[in-house]
Amino acid sequence: MKYLISYQQSKSLLNPLWIDVRSPKEFAQGHLPNAINLPVMDDSTRHEVGTLYSQGQIDQAKQVGINFMSGILPTFFQHIITASHGHTLIFYCKSGGFRSSSIVGLLDGLGLTVYQLAGGYQAYRQRVLAQLEVLPHHFQFVSLDGMTGTGKTLILKHIEAMGGQVLDLEGLANHRGSHFGQIGLGQQPSQANYEAALINKLESFQPGIVFIEGESASIGKVHTPHTLYQAYKQSPHQVYIDSPIDLRIERIEDEYINASDQKNLAEIKESLNRMDKMNPQRKAMHIESLNQGDHASVIKDLILSYYDQHYTLKNKNFEYQIINYSSLDTARALIDLYDVL
Repeated sequence: MKYLISYQQSKSLLNPLWIDVRSPKEFAQGHLPNAINLPVMDDSTRHEVGTLYSQGQIDQAKQVGINFMSGILPTFFQHIITASHGHTLIFYCKSGGFRSSSIVGLLDGLGLTVYQLAGGYQAYRQRVLAQLEVLPHHFQFVSLDGMTGTGKTLILKHIEAMGGQVLDLEGLANHRGSHFGQIGLGQQPSQANYEAALINKLESFQPGIVFIEGESASIGKVHTPHTLYQAYKQSPHQVYIDSPIDLRIERIEDEYINASDQKNLAEIKESLNRMDKMNPQRKAMHIESLNQGDHASVIKDLILSYYDQHYTLKNKNFEYQIINYSSLDTARALIDLYDVL
C-alpha cells in the first residue's frame, strides 16, 4: 500500500502528527509520544467488537464497528481536517488492522495525503522494548546523587538550558521520587508511556555525556527499565551534591508549598497522615504548624528525622563532591568538569 509506513520511515516526514484511533482505554494504557486520540470506537463498543471477534463472529463485529463509526464520521472528519493543517498525518491502531486501514483508505479516497503505521501500536511497543536494551549503552551517564533538597533537579534544568544533554527521569515520570513526590503534579503516566518517553528522549541525544539524577528504580508508580538503571548506577561518573540545611529547606518550600495554593497544602497533610512510621502526636504537631504557616519547621524535621535517615552512601565512590550554594553555578561547574559544550 502506498500509504503504509514504518516508524523509522516516519521520521523523514514533514511535521508528523500521530493519530491513535484506538479506544480511550487503550490510549491511556500506552500510546506514541505526542499522539492524539481520535477513537473510531468507544470503550464499550470496542469491548463488544472484541467479544464478537473472539467468538468467531467476524462479520457481526465489523458491522458493530461500522454502525458506531457512521454516527461519528462527520465530527471525526472535521477533527482530521483541523489536525491536517501544517502536519503530515499518521494513523495507527492496535496492530495495523481494520480500524486504521479503513480510516486511511477512506481519507486517501477523499484525496488526503495520510499514512498508516505498519504493525500499529504493537510494533511500536516492541521497538521501544528492544531499544531500551540497546540505547543506554550509547551514553556516558553523569549521575547526580545527594540528599533531598540539595538542588539536583534544578541543576539538571540549568544544564539542559545551557545545551547539555539531560535525562530528567522525575520529569518524565511526573513524580519527584519521594513520599511527597506527587504533590501538585497530577497523574503519572502509565509504565508503557513512561518507557516511550524515555526512548523518545534518548533518541534525541548524540552519543556522549548525559546528565541524570541517581534515582532509585521506582519513581512513584513507574519503574525505570533495568538496563537503563544499571547504566547510570554503574557509571564511573558519580557526583555527590550537598547543600547547607537552610538552602535545602528553602528549595523544598519553593517547590512544594505555595501559600496561595491550598490544594498543595491539603495534599501535603494527606501525605503526612499516610506516613505509617510517624506517631500520631508528631503528625498532629506538623499539621498544626502547616496551618499556622510555619512550613520551615516541618520541612526541617522531615529532612533530618526522615529523609536523611533513609539515605545511605554504602560503598559508594564519587568522582566529585560539590556543595551546591547556587544551582546555576553548580551546573556551570559540571559542564566544565565534563567538558560537554
